[in-house]
Amino acid sequence: QAYSVMDRLARNPKPYLIGGGFILALLVGGYSVIYFNRAKTEKLQNAVSEVDRIYENEMKKYTDQREALEKQRDALVAKQPTPAEGQPPVETPEVKAINDQIKGLKAEHAESSAKYLEFYKANPKSAEGLVAGLKHASYIAEQGDLDTARTELNSIVADSKAENIIHVQSLLLLISIDEDKNDFDAAIKHADELIVSVGPELMARALLTKSQALFLKKDFPEAKKVLDKLINDHGTSPEAERARGLLALIPA
Repeated sequence: QAYSVMDRLARNPKPYLIGGGFILALLVGGYSVIYFNRAKTEKLQNAVSEVDRIYENEMKKYTDQREALEKQRDALVAKQPTPAEGQPPVETPEVKAINDQIKGLKAEHAESSAKYLEFYKANPKSAEGLVAGLKHASYIAEQGDLDTARTELNSIVADSKAENIIHVQSLLLLISIDEDKNDFDAAIKHADELIVSVGPELMARALLTKSQALFLKKDFPEAKKVLDKLINDHGTSPEAERARGLLALIPA
């Protein structure tokens, strides 16, 4: 508001001279709003940073556990006879047991996920809140709770249109869940929204995403149209190579 008033003053100052006191009040009020919004944003960023630190500590715990097991395994492998040239080390029962432990390790994000959800519910319209909601939805989707994740993502997609990066990431995850739930109509609808939301650098991915949903629905004529457009418009992209492979699977 303050900047727009200043722009008009710069272009045509005379009409504003009479009400100079009123304009000054507007300017002061405008700067107050700007300061308040900035302070609010910093407060939100600080609050979500606390949750980010919990997440990072959870990741560190996982990384430390993995590295300790890898070190233990490597020490056992080092004691084995040197294998023949070109042959991998023999996986002894002891080494296999450690490898199985490593494969079974998972980062546990239950605490940070719960706090991301709490933060999102408290700030559902802010960029920081939307990111927190996206992180929570991603975590519970990985845990297999697709229905809850889908519900949250639909809300995030609806509220994030002014935050393009969040909007696009939310759509991509939502489309993946739609497909996992065999709701291909919803996946196609969200892919159409993705296409109008991305710039040229992500258009090939958006088109491939829609073509995959159409293919899974077995709407092969429409899938072919989208795949042809992808190849014609983005022929050198990695997505175009995948599109050619998908085209080959479409029944004649």
